[in-house]
Amino acid sequence: MKKLSYKVAVGGVVSALCILMMFLTGVFPLLGMTIPIYSGIILLAVYYETDGHWSALSYFAVALLSMFITPDKEAAILFIMFFGYYPVLKCSLEKSALNTVLKWLIKFLIFNVSIITAYRIITDVLGIYDLIDEFGFLGSHLKTKLIFFANAVFVFYDFTIGMLEQAYLKWFRPIYLRKKYIGL
Repeated sequence: MKKLSYKVAVGGVVSALCILMMFLTGVFPLLGMTIPIYSGIILLAVYYETDGHWSALSYFAVALLSMFITPDKEAAILFIMFFGYYPVLKCSLEKSALNTVLKWLIKFLIFNVSIITAYRIITDVLGIYDLIDEFGFLGSHLKTKLIFFANAVFVFYDFTIGMLEQAYLKWFRPIYLRKKYIGL
């Protein structure tokens, strides 16, 4: 059992790194969507070095602080609504005893509800309509095409998280943290 001070230190360092990255959305505005993705993936370190409880606490800390510190509020909403918690949720879901089809149905349900809610908040509450302007070239049925495209990208994102998780467990942890790989 790891000591409480170790868990607090890991959670604090990773949370600080995530907050720093979220702050950088103001410095690099073109990375407004990729920085929340990277920040969520970094939270996997807390999940594997401590446990799910501490990764959830780290997520909530970053989510709360990102609303105040992040210059790009769209990036903060995307982190809070999906990209911040999904990598840890995916790992927990993959370990469950559910069959593969049910896991993917749950993943797609979570993704679609989260992203649609996030963009409703971005457009209706924050009044940011950049997405509609950027994808205006798709013409009629814009929302249907965007949802289809987003789901296709989500599948790629899900597999990428799995590959990065394996790289962390098989390469980064053994080399840099000197911890033996324990198969999942």
